[in-house]
Amino acid sequence: MYLLGAYLPDHKLVRIALTTFYGISYDTALRICARIGVHERATVMSLTEAQITDLSAYLSSPGLIPARGASPTRPDVAAPTAQVPQAATPPPSQRAQASTDPLRSIKIEGDLRRDMLANIAHHRAIGTYKGRRHANGFPVRGQRTQRNALTARRLNRLERRQLSTATAPYAPANEAAAPALSLTMLLAPLARARFV
Repeated sequence: MYLLGAYLPDHKLVRIALTTFYGISYDTALRICARIGVHERATVMSLTEAQITDLSAYLSSPGLIPARGASPTRPDVAAPTAQVPQAATPPPSQRAQASTDPLRSIKIEGDLRRDMLANIAHHRAIGTYKGRRHANGFPVRGQRTQRNALTARRLNRLERRQLSTATAPYAPANEAAAPALSLTMLLAPLARARFV
């Protein structure tokens, strides 16, 4: 099944399949399943159309989902009839503001990536230590650099490659005087270097 552009295998549990979305951890997936009323042992194949609709609506715009009402709990027969003091603040799912509920302020996929890149660009722009470490391709959070910085170098190398400023090859003013470049002419030096 495809949900918001991501493929969720039919045989997987819903709480496991939700972790394919960037930004949803195992614990967050469990909370989302509880919020929309999906059993934790339910598979993707066993979801009803209403549950799929609720899930896609929740993941596409979690801030627009209204707060849940208080659900009455079953009274315990063995418990004494003494009044239990009510909590001063309601649980997160019943709070009116979306910003106070962690599940209604969740960001996934492109929004989360965009925010992370904006944060990195902000640190680079103001010149913090973290920003300089990102710019130089070193680990940011205190890891060692002699032996295990290969992942940070690889990731930051790709990031730097996107931000590099490449100059266009020289083109003569007279287009008629320039020979037409074909693909084979462009790739010939590369082929010679690779196969010699």
